[in-house]
Amino acid sequence: MRAMHTLKKLRGLTACMSAITLGALSGCTSIAPRAANSSYGCMLAVVRDLVPPNLPDKRAHCLASGLIARHCSVGEAYMAGAGKEIRDLFGHGDAEWADWQADRRGIACARRSISDEQVAECCERAEEVRQLKK
Repeated sequence: MRAMHTLKKLRGLTACMSAITLGALSGCTSIAPRAANSSYGCMLAVVRDLVPPNLPDKRAHCLASGLIARHCSVGEAYMAGAGKEIRDLFGHGDAEWADWQADRRGIACARRSISDEQVAECCERAEEVRQLKK
């Protein structure tokens, strides 16, 4: 039973990775100063330097993706979110569709924001709305 559940997750993540790859290859650029030269370095620097510790899980996903979109690129934000879920799927974490949705909300917040503070406020509001819908 667990193998079937894992296979379903893997199929969904494969489709997501295809979309992410296309997005990453589209040449999206960042809005804010780039945090590092390489994609991986940029993602790590943003999470390490700009995402506060101990945030609720979905808010952390939203904020990390939004800030990666601002300081790296939108494509790299999608790659970071998918990479995290793949690591959770095959590691000790818990891969969740809700995490991927929070990542997408963060990217949407970044597109509408002109500052890191606005991204954080947008993610906070998005999390409040999500909690109300439960």
